[in-house]
Amino acid sequence: MVTPMKGRTTCPECKKEFILDLPKDCKKHQVVCPECGNKFDVFAKYEKTSKGKECAWEEHGEPRKTILSAINPKTNKPMIAAIILICVFAIGFATSVFSQEFIESTLDVAANVGLNSDVEIYLTNQTNLTIEDAEIILNGQTVPHKRDGIYYKANVKPGIQTIEVTRADYKIQRAEILVTPFFKSEVKIKLEEGEGQADNIYFDNIGCSVIIAVFTVFALFAMIACLERRNGDVAIAGSFLGIFSFGFFFIGSILSIIAFVLIMISRDEFRDASKGKHF
Repeated sequence: MVTPMKGRTTCPECKKEFILDLPKDCKKHQVVCPECGNKFDVFAKYEKTSKGKECAWEEHGEPRKTILSAINPKTNKPMIAAIILICVFAIGFATSVFSQEFIESTLDVAANVGLNSDVEIYLTNQTNLTIEDAEIILNGQTVPHKRDGIYYKANVKPGIQTIEVTRADYKIQRAEILVTPFFKSEVKIKLEEGEGQADNIYFDNIGCSVIIAVFTVFALFAMIACLERRNGDVAIAGSFLGIFSFGFFFIGSILSIIAFVLIMISRDEFRDASKGKHF
């Protein structure tokens, strides 16, 4: 009776790499690819080297050597990351539903710890021609003109801020803008010709709700990948993008960072990881 041996081979048709058992002899054996069903011949023999047991394979007359890599034991890191990411999803979902309340309270915390951002305001008239020589007041301070109708101010406190725009021959315009840390806030305002006060422009939280919801969904996809220990790239990308779901008091961002680190540490446990535990 010939004792079987394990070895790794690659399908010449679909390039699927898989492990199979063959007798320790020098005969050709027909194998079937588990991915595409392609049949091909391999030639195997057993060798003993100083490095341990080694298999020499010949596929269609082309020999190559490969040493079976050890499969690392599974840890609970992907499961912990999945639990963390479901918390990120829950916090992000609640934040998107009650976005204005959460945004204001979260940005108040960011402002209290000294975080700030930059604001860029682009002024045009109703025919989209740029407007210069306007006076823009933000938090009691003048926003200086930069170029081509763009007004720029750095180190602005996060939160929902009110700006007032005054320009000769145009109505006074007041508008609420959202200033967030880490991202430059870009605002486009159209002025109306005439005198007096134009209608106030209030901050619309619907857009923020949609953005938060989108980043929250990425965290959900990453959670599913962690539970299945598949699609390592999805788990890594989803946990990273989940950082930008923010969540109440940035708890979602902190949890996403923790999940991202756990996934990176255990990425070899995913069946399609770069080191390939998929056979």
